[in-house]
Order: sequence, then structure tokens, then C-alpha cells
Amino acid sequence: MLSSSALSRLLQWAADEAGYLLRLLVWLPVWVGVGAAVAAATLAYQLPHTYTVEVGSGQDQAYVRNFHARMPSAGRTCRWSDLYGYVGFPGVGGSRPFTLTLTLNPGRRAPVQIIINGERFLDRTLDEGWQTVRFRVDDTHPSALASRDTVVELRAPDFRTPDVPGEPKGVKLDSVTLEQDAQGGFITPSYSTLGLFACFVLLVYLLIGRFMRGLSLFEVIKWRALTVAFAVGMLLLSVLAWNHAVFSAIAPHLVVTALSAYFLAALCEALLSGSKVHVNLTSLVWRRLLALAFAGAFVARYGGMALPQSVIIDMPYHMRWLRTLLAGDWQALYFPGGLSTVPPEWGLSLLIPKSPLFYVVVAPLAGLPFDLETLVKWVVCLLDASLVPLAYWLVRRLGFSRGAALAAAYLYAAMPLVFRSFAYGILPTILAQWLAALLLAGVLVASNKGWSVLRWVGLTMLAVLAFLSFPTPAVFLTLILAALPVLWLRAGKKPFQWPVYALIAAAWAVAVWAYYGLYVNAVAASAMSLLAPAPGGGATVRWPGGVPQLLAWTAGYSVTVLPLLPAVVAVVALLVRKAGNPAHRRAFVLVLVWLLIAPLFMVVNYRVDMIGKHLFFVMLPVAVMSGIGVWLMSRRGQWGKVYAGLALVTVGWQALLFWVERLVGASA
Repeated sequence: MLSSSALSRLLQWAADEAGYLLRLLVWLPVWVGVGAAVAAATLAYQLPHTYTVEVGSGQDQAYVRNFHARMPSAGRTCRWSDLYGYVGFPGVGGSRPFTLTLTLNPGRRAPVQIIINGERFLDRTLDEGWQTVRFRVDDTHPSALASRDTVVELRAPDFRTPDVPGEPKGVKLDSVTLEQDAQGGFITPSYSTLGLFACFVLLVYLLIGRFMRGLSLFEVIKWRALTVAFAVGMLLLSVLAWNHAVFSAIAPHLVVTALSAYFLAALCEALLSGSKVHVNLTSLVWRRLLALAFAGAFVARYGGMALPQSVIIDMPYHMRWLRTLLAGDWQALYFPGGLSTVPPEWGLSLLIPKSPLFYVVVAPLAGLPFDLETLVKWVVCLLDASLVPLAYWLVRRLGFSRGAALAAAYLYAAMPLVFRSFAYGILPTILAQWLAALLLAGVLVASNKGWSVLRWVGLTMLAVLAFLSFPTPAVFLTLILAALPVLWLRAGKKPFQWPVYALIAAAWAVAVWAYYGLYVNAVAASAMSLLAPAPGGGATVRWPGGVPQLLAWTAGYSVTVLPLLPAVVAVVALLVRKAGNPAHRRAFVLVLVWLLIAPLFMVVNYRVDMIGKHLFFVMLPVAVMSGIGVWLMSRRGQWGKVYAGLALVTVGWQALLFWVERLVGASA
């Protein structure tokens, strides 16, 4: 429950934010600009286009519904529809005649119905084989012509294929093309697309106005914010003029992203301010920059991941298991079975106890009235972005300036390896890393403030969750936590931190009792069968494709080793420096041990497992040390400042290039 003072501060903050928003909105030039943007978008709609959805390609998922997985067929990419399948061209505009062309294959002789915008255009039996059907939508079909969003519906009777007998199928679809006439009068724009476009331009204005609050005169802030919003609006108008359907598909996502960025930045700044109502300008700038780094990290992750055209590799896999849990079949996730089998491309018949914790955590999202997959992406992106302030906090705990802390926060926000984790869609690993980071930060706080019973119980519960998230972080955290009490005793001359060992023992006991105990026999049996000699002699375990080159693969997997170079500089500098503050020494020991577990895992995993998983658990300490290293270099004269600036810009640019390349490449 919130205390009365906390509730009062919350209400005061909300009233202050609402008042400032109202001041930004009650300004005539804003609404004139929004009206002009809507008028320009209406003009952009008058450019007719030809739209093609290559069904079965990476970019089709923004436009198809009720279709099965992509598949090759006679040199084509295609999908089987369900009994009812839909292909949508959102927001292309109405009242302009168009021709619709479909390339399909019923897969057998079967009756097929094709309905365009609610009007039936085809109802006859088609023979097996690929064929092209074409329909003209003009004044003879007034209701279909008037629709501003074109939806093509395909219906066919139930058909089962031998490879997936439990999957009902309709027809195979290869492509759908919508070609608007070059002439034909006014194209009625999609009202929802125009409304979303106006909302986004307005949100950009509010975002810039909120970011500049207190940093300049209010009149200057308004004009600058409006200028930026106008420039962004012009860029979006070019996208709308280029392709109405693409813009209409991404418009809701743009609004959700901008709205989230506004409230996350405002909330982060409010939490950083605490109970202080008035802060000086210098403190305000630092808090504003950290809040912006946090919100920017969320936008970069969610902005790419949740685009309708984006293909996140493991996302269908995780949604399948989540829906299995929501259907009530929790045994399929909890007991040894399909969830815990290794990927088929490994070529191994081995069990790894993958925890259902992630699916249990996100399952309550199904009760919200929004798209479940989008909600899952939103929450995961928020969790990872919240480590940006944690990176800032760790650097401050090490005794460094706000400049070094902000550099670390930025480096985590733009860490290229982070974007690899999102491109792969390894959502349980992202949750596991978040839990591990919170646990280690909490243990550091407890070591400085003392181990009260309540604090120990809370951290033990957090440790149980972190251990249950996946075996890799469980072992990773055990090694770190086991080393800390001894090293802290040497570094800080404090009493031995025995509660850490009690925490480890209690967390493992609960984790084994609650879950891992079920897998001891099953994992041992699968491992022994692999280690048994083959009939021709020798062990059967082999790395698929041969043992990789460890260092080269690690460097490639990390996208870039650049963040590691300043981190090494910082580690050496801190080893040489003798900090007088015991709290700073304990923080350094924690971060150093956190980093040094990675080489150990690389050696162990050389012939056993993929080396990538554990690298995700050291992204935060790498960002922390790299931020310190960049800051130390910036203190070395003008050339040091140039190096620091180039390092930060290069890391951000490499992250952006990798993220865009993965998203575009996956959806090409």
C-alpha cells in the first residue's frame, strides 16, 4: 500500500505533468500544424499504387491472418490458409477502382470462395495446381469499392496433409496483388490512418516539449518542438506517399511507441527526483538525460521488435508454449518433454531443463484487451531497458562521476549484443538476465547496509526466481555469489558475509525441490545415451558441423568487441587505483567477478554447448566498465575527448546497423 505522503507526491506529479501538457496543447499553431499535416496526408493519398504481398516471404506477416507456417512449394514461397484465411491491405484508400490478382493452389479439386471487402467474387470448384485468378473492383461493386481497407477472404473445405494431419487447411496462396487505376477520381483516405498520423505528430511535439522543459523559455520550447514535429511529419508523409499499406500497418505501432516513450521518460525522471519538488538546473539536466537514455533504449528495442513486418526468430516458438500454458496444459511445460528438448539443428537427443518461468510471468497479460504477442514484446523491452538506470547506479556505486555513469547507461542502451538477443527473440534469457542483475545489485546493497531478516528473505526469493529462470544463470550466479564473501572480506575488512552462502543454499534447495529435481534422472539418462560408445567405437557426441573456432565465433556473436576495449582499460585502471571507500571496493569486486565468469563459461562450453548464452549475462558489467573506460579516456586532454566521442558514436552506429540489418534481412 502507498503511504499518504507517497500518494500525495504521486498525485502532485500527475497534476504537474497534466498541467504542463495542457500548456503545450493550448496553443493555436500546434493545431494549425496538425490540420496542415492531415491535409497533406490526404493529398499524399491521391497517388495510386500497386501493392503486392508475397505470401510465404518474411514480410507477409503484417498482412496475412489465419494462415499456417511458411513453406516452399515447386520453387515458390507460400502458405496454406486455414478454413478461413485473410489477406489485408490496410489503409490503401477507397473509391478508386482496382484490380486484384491472386496466385493460388487448392492442393486438390475443391470448392473455393473468395470474398473481397465483404462481397463474394468467386464461388466455384477449382482444380489442383497453381493458377491465377483476377477480379475487377469498380462501380459495379459499390460496397467493395468504397472500403478504405481492402480485405481478401479465402474459404475452402477442410483438407489434411499427411505431414501435419492435425492441421486443417484451405488453399495454398503464393501472392496477392492489388493494382489501383491510374485515373478514376478522388481516393478516399483511411480515416484511422489519418487520425493515427495526426496523433503521432502531436506526440512528437509533446515529447520534444517535455524533454526541453525547464531548459529554455516556454515560447522557445514550443516553437522548437513544433519544428521537430513538422520535420518528422514530412518524413512520414514521404512513407505514406510511397506506400499507403505499409504506412497504415505501422501507424498504430508508431503511436504506441511514442506514447510509451513519453510516459516512461516522465516517470523515470519523477522517480529519480524522489521527494524533491525543486531541483537545480545541473541536476535536472543529468536526470533528464538518464530518463531519455532509458526511454530511448525502450524505443530502440520495441520500435524495431514490434513492427508488424519484423520477423523475430524465436517468437512463434515462445508464443506456442505460452498459448499451451494458457490452454491449461501446464504439464507440457513443467514435466520433461518438448519444451526441454534441444534445438533439432544441434543433432543431439538431449534434455535441458528449460524453465516455464517466463511463460508463467507473462501469462497474466492474456487478460488485457490487447494483442498478446505485442504485450509480451512491450514488457520484455521494458524489463531490458530498465537495466539502463541500473548501469548508471552501478557506476555511481563505484565512486565515479555522473558523466561516467551516463556513458555506461548509454552504452547499455546501445549495446549491439543486446539487439542480437532481441533479433533472436530469446525472451526467457532476457528475463533471466534481468533477474540476475537485480539479484546481484540487491546483494551489493545488503553487503553495505547489513543483512536484516527481511532483506535476506526478499533476496532469497529473488534468487529462487533467477535460479529457476534457466540452468545457465543458476550456475553463473552461484559462482559469482560464492566468490563474493571471501573477496569482500579481503577488500573491505568487514565481518564475513555468511548470509550470502545461506542464500545460495536456500535458493538451490527450493529450485531443486520445485523444478530441477524432476529432471535429474531424465537429463542423466539422455546424457548417458549420448556418451555411450557408438557401434563402430568412439563416443556419439559431436558438435554439429565440427568444433568452431572459439575466439572468432565469440567475436562474431558479440557483433563487435569495441565495448570490451574501454572495459579492459577501466578494469586495469581500477586494479591500480586503491579506493579508500569500502563500499566502492565491494562494488568493484562484484563487477569484476561478474565479468570474469564469462571466460570460464567460454572454456567449459567450448565443446559442450553454444557459447552465446552466457555472454548475455555479462552485457551489464561490460557496459559499466566500458562507460568508465570511455570517461577515463575523455579526461586525457582533447584527443581523449575525441576518442571517447568516437567510441560512443561507433558503438551506437554499429548497434543501429546490426538491428536494421537483422530486421530487414529477416523480413526480406
